Amino acid sequence: MARGEIVSNNLLSMQVEEYICYKRGLGYQIKVEAQELRRFAAYTVSIGHEGSLTTDVTFQWSTLKPDYSQWYMARRMETIRTFAKYICVFDRMAQMPPRGMFGKCHGRTTPYIFTEDEICILMKVSAGLYSPDGLRCRTIPVAIGLLWSTGMRPSETCQLLDEDVDLNNRLITIRKTKFSKSRILPLHETVISELKAYVTDRDESRKSFVDRHFLITTGSRGLGLRDLEYALQIIRDNLLTGTKEWNRRPPRLYDMRHSFACNTLLNWHKNGIKVDSKILYLSTYEYGGNECGHCHRILELSGEQQEK
Repeated sequence: MARGEIVSNNLLSMQVEEYICYKRGLGYQIKVEAQELRRFAAYTVSIGHEGSLTTDVTFQWSTLKPDYSQWYMARRMETIRTFAKYICVFDRMAQMPPRGMFGKCHGRTTPYIFTEDEICILMKVSAGLYSPDGLRCRTIPVAIGLLWSTGMRPSETCQLLDEDVDLNNRLITIRKTKFSKSRILPLHETVISELKAYVTDRDESRKSFVDRHFLITTGSRGLGLRDLEYALQIIRDNLLTGTKEWNRRPPRLYDMRHSFACNTLLNWHKNGIKVDSKILYLSTYEYGGNECGHCHRILELSGEQQEK
C-alpha cells in the first residue's frame, strides 16, 4: 500500500487536513502550524497509531528527541492543544492534552540585532557554501542582503517571483502575505545594482527556466524557507567571538527584520528626526499598517541598543 493511502486512512491525518481547511476558510494562513500538524500526523502513522488523539501520543510527539528545549516541547504541545480544541467537538474519543505540562511557550525572547559588519560576514561566508551548480552560493548572499536592506519577512523573500521585482522602477511587490495584505517596497539604487548582477549570474548558471521564483537555488528551483534557514544555521557561528557557544537563542532569519526596524529608528534618532511622527511610516512599510504594537516593541529594543 502506498504511503499516501496510509496517511489518508489514518484518522488523525484526516482530522488534521479538516482542521487546516477550516482555519484557512476563516482567512488564516497557518503555514507553520500546518507543517507542524502534518508532521505530527505522519508521526502517528509511523508508530501505527490509528485511533483518536490521546494525551500519550501527544506527549511522545512533544518529547520526540532528547535535545528539545523545554520551550520547544511546550510549543509543540500547545500546537496540538489548539488542534485538539477543534477535534474534541466532533470526536468524543479525542483527549485534550493538559495545559502547562512543559511550562509557557509564548515568552518573549529578545531578538538578535545584527550589525552591518555581521551581515557582511554572513554574506561573505555564505558565498562559500557548497553549491554543485553555483546557484546556492550565489543566491544565499543575495537573500541575506534583501532581508537586511528591506526588512521583509523571510517567507516573503523566498516567495518573490520575477514579476514581483521591478528593477527598472526600483520596486518590490509583496503579494497577499500576513492578513492577506499586499504592499510595495522601494529599493535603494545600490540594492538594484546588486540584484541586476544577480539576475545575470543566475540566468547564466541555471539549466531550467520553468520556476518563476526570483531567488533560485540548486537544481534551478526556487529557494525555500527551509533552504535559507539551514544556510543560516551553518554560517551563523562565524559571528561568535571568544566563545564556542551562544549564551542566548542563536540568531534567526526573522531577527534581520527586527534589525531593519531597530536600525531605522536609531538612524532617525541620530539624525534628529522625531520618531513619533515617523512610526506610522515604518508600521506601513514593515507590516502594512496593521501592527503598530510591534513597532512599540522595536522602540524598546532600539533604546536598549542605543544604551550599549
